Amino acid sequence: MRSTTLTWVMPGALVAVLVATSVAAQTARGPGDPWFGRAAKLSTQPVKSQDGLQLEWPKKDWMLLPTAGSASLVVAAKKGDALVVVERSALNQALEPADITDLFAQLEGDVIKERQPSAAELQSKVIDGESHRLVAVQYSRQGMTGPERVRQYSVPVGKQLYRLICVSTAARFATYEPVFAHMAATFVATPQ
Repeated sequence: MRSTTLTWVMPGALVAVLVATSVAAQTARGPGDPWFGRAAKLSTQPVKSQDGLQLEWPKKDWMLLPTAGSASLVVAAKKGDALVVVERSALNQALEPADITDLFAQLEGDVIKERQPSAAELQSKVIDGESHRLVAVQYSRQGMTGPERVRQYSVPVGKQLYRLICVSTAARFATYEPVFAHMAATFVATPQ
């Protein structure tokens, strides 16, 4: 990610151009982004929750788990070293794609820091998906079994905010990254 710190006053038009350039540099577009995209070689199956969200998850070595509370879907690797939880919460108002900006990413990062005080090395980006715009925030933390990496995809749909929280041991995160990216790329929810 590129950031620019300016210490002098510039004309408004130049500031607008620099801000637009900075936002564009942090927005994922096109194939090849390891954070988001379908994994062509991954054998998947669709799942649809009772509240209307759906995504594709691996056919082999993964399982569905029971849900509770705000969790709409829980999928886990059978080895026990990766987990994807989809949470749903209500928004005060529906967000438009233009509202999904670096500011929204920063706010989601603040929520993570509040929920996970041990969260470190936060990185975020705005992603233009096939059917929606979303934010991804990645961080490390100390988990119950040791160091973990987490990538959270925050997807506003209508007046709902879905968070796909993808967790793996730090040592195995790179192995599961294509699975997490595929689940996020195939995520669809019906506005409610």
